Amino acid sequence: MQSWLIAMFESPHVATLLRTGLIALLALVARRGIRLAAWQVARRTEKTIADPERLARLKTLIWVGRSAAYALMLILAGLMVLETWNVNITPLLAGVGVAGLALSLGAQTLIKDFIGGILILVENQFTVGDMIKVNSVAGGVERITLRATYLRDLEGALHIVPNGDIRLVSNLTTEWARAVVDLNVDYQADMSQVIRALEEAAHKAQADDAIKDDLLEPPEALGWIGFKDWAVQVRLMAKTRPGKQWVVMMALRRYAVEALQVNGIRVALPTQQIRWETTDPVRNYASALDAGR
Repeated sequence: MQSWLIAMFESPHVATLLRTGLIALLALVARRGIRLAAWQVARRTEKTIADPERLARLKTLIWVGRSAAYALMLILAGLMVLETWNVNITPLLAGVGVAGLALSLGAQTLIKDFIGGILILVENQFTVGDMIKVNSVAGGVERITLRATYLRDLEGALHIVPNGDIRLVSNLTTEWARAVVDLNVDYQADMSQVIRALEEAAHKAQADDAIKDDLLEPPEALGWIGFKDWAVQVRLMAKTRPGKQWVVMMALRRYAVEALQVNGIRVALPTQQIRWETTDPVRNYASALDAGR
């Protein structure tokens, strides 16, 4: 009986089966280890991150990483089994390499988009609900996937931007924002009076119940910030909560225009003068009268 068992275990076919079973067992153990590691990382992430949107994106990355680890483990286990059964895997590896190269060349844009999506999720560049500007497209982020970012502009159009094309992104609603209102006044206006009027508008805006909770700092009235051919530019600005700068801008503009009107300061508008001259003195005199009006 013992000699029969010894002969059986010395058989190359039995040894091959045993090695195959051992590889399968190690693959199952590795699969369970990967699953347990992903579950622990997900639980730790849930305890440390309170933002539900960011948490969902990180969980997506965790599950994607787990699937990739599963695929790599299965490929390695399959190659080891083939080698155990004395299958020459060199031509297979060469064929897989050629196929992988062809696939990578054909799908390099898609791979670029996926890598860009992973970087966006990992670095937390923006989240759903943020207002961002990508190249010449600006809008609110409605959805983020590994391949593309979905933006809805102010006109309601939905723009699908591949993540691989996002090289420069401006986030308009992260941490804090600034409401900036520029106005034009005549060159003849008294700038000290203009600044006092803007300061009055800033105080009224700060006391406005509709926007005071959106202000992070008191509004600031600036003097001369620039010139145009027909006016002097002045500015009123305030630091606001992210995404609230547009509401604050409307309130600041309204208070500023009202304050300028109360103080008798006219908001400058671009004008154009047209002079028409003829050899007829009567017509020249009439044109001069019309210009004087």
